Amino acid sequence: MKNLFLGVSGLAMMASVASAGGLDRSGQSVSAIFADDNTASLSFGYVAPSITGTDSQGASYDVGNNYSQIGLSYTNSINDKVNYSVIFDQPYGADISYNADSATSNLGGTAADLDSQAISFVARFKLNERISIFGGIKGESVEGDVNLNGQAYGLAIVSNAVGELFSLDPTIVGAFLTEVIPSTGNSTANDTALSLAGAFSPDGYSFEMEKDTKIGYILGAAYEIPEIALRFALTYSPEIQHKAKTTERLFGAVTTGDVEYVTPQSVNLEFQTGIAANTLLTAGYRWTEFSAVDVVPDRLGSDLVNLDDSHRYSIGVARRYSDALASSVTLTYEPEGEDNLVSPLGPTNGLFGVSIGARYSEGPLNISGGVNYTKVGDALAEVGGREAASFEDNHVWGVGFKAEMSF
Repeated sequence: MKNLFLGVSGLAMMASVASAGGLDRSGQSVSAIFADDNTASLSFGYVAPSITGTDSQGASYDVGNNYSQIGLSYTNSINDKVNYSVIFDQPYGADISYNADSATSNLGGTAADLDSQAISFVARFKLNERISIFGGIKGESVEGDVNLNGQAYGLAIVSNAVGELFSLDPTIVGAFLTEVIPSTGNSTANDTALSLAGAFSPDGYSFEMEKDTKIGYILGAAYEIPEIALRFALTYSPEIQHKAKTTERLFGAVTTGDVEYVTPQSVNLEFQTGIAANTLLTAGYRWTEFSAVDVVPDRLGSDLVNLDDSHRYSIGVARRYSDALASSVTLTYEPEGEDNLVSPLGPTNGLFGVSIGARYSEGPLNISGGVNYTKVGDALAEVGGREAASFEDNHVWGVGFKAEMSF
């Protein structure tokens, strides 16, 4: 039962991790460090979101694009006390696009594409048979593009621009643009607003962030009782500071610069224990401090991320039927945030998922597969504190496969 969780429940959770809170995708587990010596693995996940909504203009959206996840790992030992793992994953990501006409919808043309890769080297030192500590370094690269468009962003960005020009509160200017100007004649503010509105549409605002690679570290500890397949592991990953070159396009002008941001600190708690012959109970918790992630471009002057911290809980049962065959069922839960207003670049609020996995072993080769269904919570996408679109009754499907070979 030693590696039952690694081969079955862990694989089945790949898809549920991919639909987790904020920008979280891989879950950043370092459980490969507990694999047998001289073991290599390749994992692949495919996620198909159905995130649909409508706005007050009558526009319909289907914003979640399908995407894939890849993971690699290799584990070996140096001596009886020390072993190590090399792990590749894709920790963060976003693939959102609002497929509607920007001129006749609140959010049409808004989109986000974020990609990341990380390579970690983790070493574990066994203090005794039950207690071990581990740590390592991680090289992480991040790049992304964001487009903001539609009437909601047009109003918000134009009102901010007019407010800057006339030293007025953008909130007051926003009300002025929507309520006062339509009923009045020409004015300097009126002419300025109309000019900026014409310049904003149809291209909107675009932001390109070049790839930036930085180094971070990982720390952790584990307690094990091998006789009953018990393991409790704690992993801490601190935030990583990034600085990237940027290009912004707004009102027909191109602005180049740079932006400083962090990828969030996180804590993983992973637990497993045998509860009966050939039966394993698993549980986990992951906290990710997305509230500390701010991406504020020079020209826009507003945060593009604006996410709450993520709290993800999981519990599952894995069952081995023979030396060759095992299966698992895992439940995943993320509570809703305190505010139902969310960023249009992540229009969900909480989730509940079910993952089913199976594993087949033949000599040194283990093949695993899993399928996940996740129900994501309803949310209101907001711009400038005002509701721009409503998203209800949405879900995500995912499948994952893993091949593991011991040499």
